[in-house]
Amino acid sequence: MRTSVLAMILAGGEGTRLAPLTDQRAKPAVPFGGKYRIIDFVLSNFVNSGIDSIFVLTQFKSQSLMEHIINGWNIASTQVRGRFIIPVPAQMQTEDRTWYSGTADAIYQNAHLIEDFKPDLLAVFGGDHIYRMDVSQMVDFHVENGAIATVAAIPVPISEGHQFGIIEVDENWRIVGFQEKPKDPTPLPNDPNMCLASMGNYIFNADDIQRLLKDDHSDETSSHDFGKNIIPSLVSTGRLFAYNFYSNRIPGQSPSEKPYWRDVGTLKAYFEANMDLRATRPQLDLYNEKWPIYNYHFSQPPAKFVHNEEVDRHGLPRIGKAINSIVCDGCIVSGSTVTNSVLFNQVSVHSYATVHNSILLNDVDVGENCRIRNAIIDKHNLIPRGTTIGYDRDEDAKRYYVVDLDPDQDGNPQWLTVIPKDRHYQKLELPKSIETHEPHV
Repeated sequence: MRTSVLAMILAGGEGTRLAPLTDQRAKPAVPFGGKYRIIDFVLSNFVNSGIDSIFVLTQFKSQSLMEHIINGWNIASTQVRGRFIIPVPAQMQTEDRTWYSGTADAIYQNAHLIEDFKPDLLAVFGGDHIYRMDVSQMVDFHVENGAIATVAAIPVPISEGHQFGIIEVDENWRIVGFQEKPKDPTPLPNDPNMCLASMGNYIFNADDIQRLLKDDHSDETSSHDFGKNIIPSLVSTGRLFAYNFYSNRIPGQSPSEKPYWRDVGTLKAYFEANMDLRATRPQLDLYNEKWPIYNYHFSQPPAKFVHNEEVDRHGLPRIGKAINSIVCDGCIVSGSTVTNSVLFNQVSVHSYATVHNSILLNDVDVGENCRIRNAIIDKHNLIPRGTTIGYDRDEDAKRYYVVDLDPDQDGNPQWLTVIPKDRHYQKLELPKSIETHEPHV
């Protein structure tokens, strides 16, 4: 008999480290990769794995996320038991009617959904990471080992270990030690520079997790968190296992290819993960048709590149081109140059502008003669002609958000400039000296 799995995705965190991109939306709703939202990756992983009974637990600033799921993830047009993706707002089910106090409390307050569905296993996954994974392989590992709980794990540099739950395992991947965000992470036995980190993705026996959640809820000293309380309490049972994420293989992936996983919880990490996609053969291959990443499709025209003048009537080069970049539907690159960048839907870049090493989200309009580099520009921004972003840190800091990056290969300081959503509303005015016959130039 097939093992039944119910999935619950934790999508209620504030995502404060990703501000200002999370000023008006939940972290899982932040756009990524030109046409997706962060939540699309975990949802696609479940659906591609044959697990399509999914509740998405929301809390802070959830409107954008809920609209995205309702509009883009209606996998069952009729009421079919066992086939659904449903967003669940915070219900305040506890006696004191409070928000979720931790990850375990979020599941506890929705335990009635588990009781109604009656699954064999419960998959509790985070909704804010970028990766591909066949979850069914982790389910098989859990069942084969007779585990109470299984934690997805990945090696990370020991310098980053303080950000994660750190796991110690024996030769059978049984967990023998677990520390939540330790100051001094325990290194891997065969590599002192690496440690084994929890990915925040868990498989539980459904009966066991309901009992564990009830016990945890009644413990007044608990933080009601999986990493701090539930998982450490199971180490002594001998039935807590770690699943090696690097052993996971998806269709269309070569045997030698290392699985890709990114925690995009900071602006720097988010920027770098988007930049990863520009590679000729990126580790996260969005073009793998055997493991698609689904999303909400708008009806939009194709991208367009216009003007090809080595020297125009003003004696200037005017060529619309994009190099080493992702350019999505509805974009118009008009007599301008885009390099090493990601342009989301309906971005317009006007004549003589340059955009380098940047991420421009939906409906950004870059005026003539702008110079932009190392920037994230959120939705619905009009960048006035002649604006310079990313060339003077002090000036950028006066107007926008600035995050320091690692110096370049020559030791020069680098920084990331972030412009929040809806920051500029002023109408773009074209210079009187340049005539145009195109509305998007």
